[in-house]
Amino acid sequence: MMTLTEHDMLIRVPESEFKPLLDREKAAADVKAHLSRWTDLIHDVTSYGSNLIPRCFSSSPRDLRDVVLIGVLLRQVVAMLDGLDILLTNGATYASHLQMRALFEASVYIDWILQGESEKKTNYFYVHNLRRKRLWASKTQRELPESGPFLSMMKEAGVSITETVRTSSKQQIGEIDQVLSQPTFATINEVFEQYRKRKHREAAWYVPLGPVSFSAITKLVKREPYYAMFYSIASEVMHSSSYDRHVVMGKRLTIQPIRWMDQFQAIFHFSLSTGISAFMAVLKEYRPDERVAFGRKYLEKWQKDFLEFPKIVYKSELTEI
Repeated sequence: MMTLTEHDMLIRVPESEFKPLLDREKAAADVKAHLSRWTDLIHDVTSYGSNLIPRCFSSSPRDLRDVVLIGVLLRQVVAMLDGLDILLTNGATYASHLQMRALFEASVYIDWILQGESEKKTNYFYVHNLRRKRLWASKTQRELPESGPFLSMMKEAGVSITETVRTSSKQQIGEIDQVLSQPTFATINEVFEQYRKRKHREAAWYVPLGPVSFSAITKLVKREPYYAMFYSIASEVMHSSSYDRHVVMGKRLTIQPIRWMDQFQAIFHFSLSTGISAFMAVLKEYRPDERVAFGRKYLEKWQKDFLEFPKIVYKSELTEI
């Protein structure tokens, strides 16, 4: 006969959300009732993007440049559209700012890389990623200087680095070093290394190529106004640096609902136009003959829904404390 412990006898009841702050069902129902036409549009555009990735890659030389542009950055665009599809469909508009920000970054990088010296730019992107992976692997190796602060921190936190992890990391370092020893990559790696020695920090992947910041790149591709308007707002959400998206301070503290429709239209329009712009840029590079058909698809299938957005009057039920 099996003996039941006190833990086994407990009735496990899941937590219920505090409805005035988080009403998942109502938020999703509101979107379905009033905005499903537009979330369906995001879904459709995302599906198109998922098919665009293999089509473009099959038309490319399949070089490192194409891997970065299509396999990394175009995939990032589609992945962020997919995240927006999920979040907006469920009324998580505030959280969708993060996907909007990442989508814009990937789209800007695509434009800048295709603006010229594409191979050089994607080589720097690749080497930067290898250096970042190598740095993390180095932190597990006791004999390397990068490991000291990291291992001490992990020990203090009660986290042990196993021999299996050390062995795997050592192998990864060897594989990365082999790639970085190739003449093209070795030269780029030395540029990053000299920057690190001068500034005592790693450079962002684009810095040795001229732009000192992401903002500078948006200026080069003539998208600086969108950076100022949308990216900056999304960055406030990303870094939790704004209070007025969360609370209203008066005689009593009022907390905003976690899911509500505020900014739905702005996020929808900006994200969708950014995604479509990225698709057009990649089509121009890899499948130019499809651009006319893509334009026709937009006009016949997407434009009406994109432009005919309703005026949202959303009365939120604020929670006072």
